Amino acid sequence: MKLNKLVTALFLSVTSHALFAGDSIKVIEPIMATIPAGSFEMGSTESENSQPLHKVNISEFSMGKYEVTVNEFRQFVEATNYAVPQECRHQLNGWFRQSSKGNWETNALNTSEFQPVVCINWQAANAYTNWLAKETGKPYRLPSEAEWEYAAKAGTKTDYFYGEDPDLTKVCDYANTADLTGETVLQRDGNTSYYNWSGELSHCDDHSAYASIVGMYKANQFGLHDVVSNVLEMLADCRSEDYSNTPKDGSAYIDEKCESRSTRGGSWHWSHWPSAQRGSIPEDFSGGVDGFRLALDGKAPKLSSATTSFLTKLTFAQEQEQKRRDIQPSFPVAVSNVKLQQDNGVVTITWDKSLDKDIESYRVYRNEVSGGMFKLLATNLTETNFTEKYVGTMKIEYTVVAVKYHQQSYYSEPVSTLAGWVRIPGRVEAESAAESSDSSLARTSDVDGGYNFTGAGGIGADALFTYQIEVSEAGTYQLEYRVASPRDTKGFEVLANDKSIGIELVTQTGGYHEWKTQQGLAVQLKKGKNTVTLKSLDNNWKLNWLAVKKI
Repeated sequence: MKLNKLVTALFLSVTSHALFAGDSIKVIEPIMATIPAGSFEMGSTESENSQPLHKVNISEFSMGKYEVTVNEFRQFVEATNYAVPQECRHQLNGWFRQSSKGNWETNALNTSEFQPVVCINWQAANAYTNWLAKETGKPYRLPSEAEWEYAAKAGTKTDYFYGEDPDLTKVCDYANTADLTGETVLQRDGNTSYYNWSGELSHCDDHSAYASIVGMYKANQFGLHDVVSNVLEMLADCRSEDYSNTPKDGSAYIDEKCESRSTRGGSWHWSHWPSAQRGSIPEDFSGGVDGFRLALDGKAPKLSSATTSFLTKLTFAQEQEQKRRDIQPSFPVAVSNVKLQQDNGVVTITWDKSLDKDIESYRVYRNEVSGGMFKLLATNLTETNFTEKYVGTMKIEYTVVAVKYHQQSYYSEPVSTLAGWVRIPGRVEAESAAESSDSSLARTSDVDGGYNFTGAGGIGADALFTYQIEVSEAGTYQLEYRVASPRDTKGFEVLANDKSIGIELVTQTGGYHEWKTQQGLAVQLKKGKNTVTLKSLDNNWKLNWLAVKKI
């Protein structure tokens, strides 16, 4: 009897400890979906870091249906007093300012306990995961890249689990991404735009300007929500340049250094990304768009009482949010037939009156440079025209939106001024190009500011830039170029008035942010108007300006 009582006492002691470690302190566990075992082809031919394509075999596991919320993370911080980051990149000013005071609980973006937790770093996400595993006795972990891609695709072979969407009209049913709601609020709050930011602005309304309460959009075939976009999700893998050394069993890639970790999925402040697109983040970086979800080996566990209670509260929050969304007015139809007239330094823009009901006014937006992000120029316009003085050499784009109930339509087709003629001798800024291709303009890191031509891998190998220059005196002129390049390149061909002059090599300067002035060819120019064209022969270089000096 004494032995039996001792055994019983020990059993109760162990059981009580297990209860204390779990339900007795009401640990909220993630609501999981079972991901069936299978194999898939991982990667994409669209980018070098997603190659080589390779087959991966995935064992059965479970993954959080939702990204970890503020409410769930709160329990961890209160239980452990974990030293969470106290600065975060979360405040909008144009786009995000550099880190300022703010944390997982107090930041400029979260408004609900049931939004994904952000303003944490990978280290904090990993600490939460380890704490939850210890408290529950279940080996919760961050998903691997392979598991995430496999689960997000959910057996499909298209870029997105809901199929192709070339017109960007379907995505708002499935994800919180760069859409009409976001554009309206971003222009209001941050004087910035999704347009020409990262991908395309979606032609639909997802009803969320910043991060959304989790689970508001349709799930994929495996029951996962918000995998296309809401917040960026941090994973277990160390960052790798490509898939050359990636495990084929679905486990995480870990190396000795591991200062950065892999990320997947899009965020509300970018256009959504295909499921195979990769990203990375430093372990100690804390941002306002970065979150995570959890994984666990085997089938999804049953809901604990604490998780059931959490689900009840989450469901209520979702229902209330859906009611708010259901009564939102529709967005206006885009403005049509926008035209631009340029005469003696005066730009006049006209457009057709909107036939949409309840239009209150119009707004005119302008790009500083062609291909840039639109900035608000004029608002509360009730007539269908706008005029301003503009004397300059750069091509400037304009667009018009209609406004009703403080919501603006999609942008009209942009109209552009003609590039001016740059008088030389002197310097010709890159952004003064009359025509350009296979490149984009970005704020330069060079000492004089302004813009430079660049691209995903620097200027493209097929880029072409044409400059209109006006010469006061015919003669021989020396060309110079302000360039940056991480390597020696084949450079570009120079044409003057459509006649080939020769090849300019661009030699390495030390990197994309190390700028040097390189002397170029001599060219004969006539008095009056001339064109100088640079025809790229290689990538991995940038151009800030060219100078034309009389010899």
